[in-house]
Amino acid sequence: MTTLDRLEYDLVVEINQKKQARHLLLFEDKEGLRLVPLEASSHSLGRDPTNSIVLHSKAVSRQHALLLRVTSSNPNDYGFLLIDGDLQGQRSTNGIKVNGVKCRSRRLQDQDLLTLGNHIKARYIAVAPQSDEEFEEYCRNADRQALFSPPASQATVIPEQPSALEEEGLDEAPLIRLASFPEISPSPMLEINLDGELTYLNPAAVHAFPELPLLGMQHPTLNGLLQLIQTSDTHILVREITVADKMYEQSIHFISESDLIRCCVFDITERKLAEAELRKRDRLLQSVAQATTHLLENIGYDAIDTALAILGEAAGVDRICICKNHSLPNTGESATSMRFEWTRASVEPVIHRPHRQEQSYHSPHLKRWYHSLTDEVTIRSLVQDLPEAEQHVLAQDNILSILVVPIIVNYRFWGFIELHNCTREYHWSLQEESILFAMSASISAALQRQDKEEIIRHQAFHDALTDLPNRVLFNDRLDLALAEAQRNNRSVAVMFMDLDRFKLINDTLGHSIGDELLKEVALRLQDCLRDGDTVARWGGDEFTVLLPRIDSVNDAMNTAYRILDALKAAFVIRRHELFVTTSIGIAIYPEDGQEAEILLQNADVALYRSKEHGRGTCQLYNPTMNATEQFVLENSLRHALDREEFILHYQPKVNICTGDIVGLEALVRWEHPEMGLVSPATFIPIAEETGLIVELGEWVLRTACQQAVLWHQMGLTPLSVAINLSARQFYQPNLVEIVAQVLESTGLDPQQLELEITETIAVKNIEFAKSILWNLQELGVHIAMDDFGTGYSSLNYLKQLPFNTLKIDQSFIQDLKPESKDAEIINAVIALGKGLDLKVVAEGVDNEEQLEMLRSLNCEIVQGYLFSRPLNVDSTTNILQANWLQRTQPPPLRRNLALSPSPLT
Repeated sequence: MTTLDRLEYDLVVEINQKKQARHLLLFEDKEGLRLVPLEASSHSLGRDPTNSIVLHSKAVSRQHALLLRVTSSNPNDYGFLLIDGDLQGQRSTNGIKVNGVKCRSRRLQDQDLLTLGNHIKARYIAVAPQSDEEFEEYCRNADRQALFSPPASQATVIPEQPSALEEEGLDEAPLIRLASFPEISPSPMLEINLDGELTYLNPAAVHAFPELPLLGMQHPTLNGLLQLIQTSDTHILVREITVADKMYEQSIHFISESDLIRCCVFDITERKLAEAELRKRDRLLQSVAQATTHLLENIGYDAIDTALAILGEAAGVDRICICKNHSLPNTGESATSMRFEWTRASVEPVIHRPHRQEQSYHSPHLKRWYHSLTDEVTIRSLVQDLPEAEQHVLAQDNILSILVVPIIVNYRFWGFIELHNCTREYHWSLQEESILFAMSASISAALQRQDKEEIIRHQAFHDALTDLPNRVLFNDRLDLALAEAQRNNRSVAVMFMDLDRFKLINDTLGHSIGDELLKEVALRLQDCLRDGDTVARWGGDEFTVLLPRIDSVNDAMNTAYRILDALKAAFVIRRHELFVTTSIGIAIYPEDGQEAEILLQNADVALYRSKEHGRGTCQLYNPTMNATEQFVLENSLRHALDREEFILHYQPKVNICTGDIVGLEALVRWEHPEMGLVSPATFIPIAEETGLIVELGEWVLRTACQQAVLWHQMGLTPLSVAINLSARQFYQPNLVEIVAQVLESTGLDPQQLELEITETIAVKNIEFAKSILWNLQELGVHIAMDDFGTGYSSLNYLKQLPFNTLKIDQSFIQDLKPESKDAEIINAVIALGKGLDLKVVAEGVDNEEQLEMLRSLNCEIVQGYLFSRPLNVDSTTNILQANWLQRTQPPPLRRNLALSPSPLT
């Protein structure tokens, strides 16, 4: 259809819609002449008030007659069928007459005179097509008397004859009901023949598709209909069509006997829109679930970016952004800045635009937002319906529709999510709003988790007192520096230092003065270093310094001298004037060692040589300082197993709620025939370096399992034993086979064996670690993460690896005090453990204050010197028997014992 044809067609349709045939009844009753337009598809007549046309006479029945509209394919060619009685076949008492002839039903013609119940008369009048305004004018100004009594030449004379139904002897009522159904049906019905000619339209079709007679087979209801019938194997079909902006389901019935195609059309627009809404809701729900899962499984800001992309695609929006609240640096006013943004490829990002950063909530375009969002009320609107100040700002980003949902973190208004439609106007539903509230809650949870992880991560890598890097972060930076130095053939310097006679200050002035002094020392040390250098608190009064890029040994010596000079000035702390000096040992890569551990050991050796030569000095490492001692120790270590010089000590793990010993940790000790008891800190690194740790570790595993079985045989059960695995042990290819063989040979229940590994070991090769740990768990062995908080402290690793227990490192317990950062960290770890269904054990509990703090934080299992030092087998057996005897005591006494660690000390 050309543009001109279309314009002509629209004009004709408009005219046809404005003008249509009109029909009316003019009644003569006790109220006079009453004009009733016949505009509906059916009319009921009778004295009952429920009828559409009420007859005011007792001579007529309650349901006296029916008028049914009868149409053809021409919308203006229609009339009415008069039926005596109702659709159920119940006749009226006094019947009906048309032009004086009594009948049961009659197709009315213009000027027919109707008699109802012998008293009520009515003239049926057909009026030429008129518009609504013209018909109203006609009815208002019509000469009713003249219309009711027309000239004799206009009177319709019908000879008395029986109705067609009576002639055929058919049951009239069912046929009338059948004939009336299409006329009164609210659904459009139509009929065509095989030549494509329109043979019937019911009133609903005329009303719904006024252009159908003009368009014919080009109309969507008829287009392709003949081809569909010709190619189909069945006579009954259903298809969906679209007419204008509505959707319909078309039921098609081909009557082959009469070569007619009858159709009934049902408006399914609302159903389709509802289905589309349901599909969109389902997509949104799925995207929220997917995004939430992603946020739970991943950490960092990249996870939020990915979650926004998932949500944006599902929601069908053009842009999603997250804005965070903060204070303006100059005024302190509450403000907001965009922090995250996702856009479609065709939409321009706005995150870097000035009006999206550092925007005060006092600004006119944000003042209303602040009050609504703090009350957790969303903002959803077409931009054109918003206040002018808001329109002005949003128009800069080409936003047509917007939905803003608040983000609440820890019961505080943290910020908000904005969803933008920039290419079309869209009205957000309440259902979509509630789904996006769920997404806001997921982002809130992710942000809370991220904040907690940042706290844990910072505390894991920094000293709680001085906020300097701790030994874990120092070691990490040292590893990176050595790798870079190896690539670029450069030198690295490591310094080990401690404060001279610091213990005297602690003992005389108290620990609080000592702590403040350490903070001041840390500040002066930082001032002595270049950008890129690192100073860390190693522990107590010990510090380490990393100089990752030096050109010569002189650079390291000069830095050491600056540190010595910086500490010469007095420290004034609470009116006390304190003077401290430091001793420094220096080791240089690669001359003094090519591994971090060796460099630190050699720097430590140089430190003690510095003290021997007078405090307040520095010494470079010299290989002659410890070569003989190292060689003797390593040589002795190689024969220690054969000579049975190793023994195991056991330290109890205690449930502080019950006082019961729930397990033991096996710790290896070396009883050298000449040097006496050698510290594990001395011989374990040598064993690791030489590979003897593998053989030693298997001995520890077997000996501990054998001893646990002996205790079980004494009735001391259940009782688990925990064994530390070194990195070399863990990554040996036959670890699982060794553990299985030891369990089988000793007869220990696998559930009573717990293997401890550190975070660093686990994440060195995450896939290998995952495989090994799952295989161990399949044996029934329990797995514990040791020293949690000193390594990566990643929830992702905890989720991937099958741990049963988390052991909080003793570095967090040492300075544990109410309202300290350590308390916050421990509380977070305990909550984390409970959330992941893990046991939590606190190590290094040495005093009552720490115990009470842990009790208040709901940490049930502890380990430390407060309860017992690591003890030999005999002493451990004694305290186990005493503890098992304690379990037979009445509950009140047991509770007292649980509150006091005295039975184990």
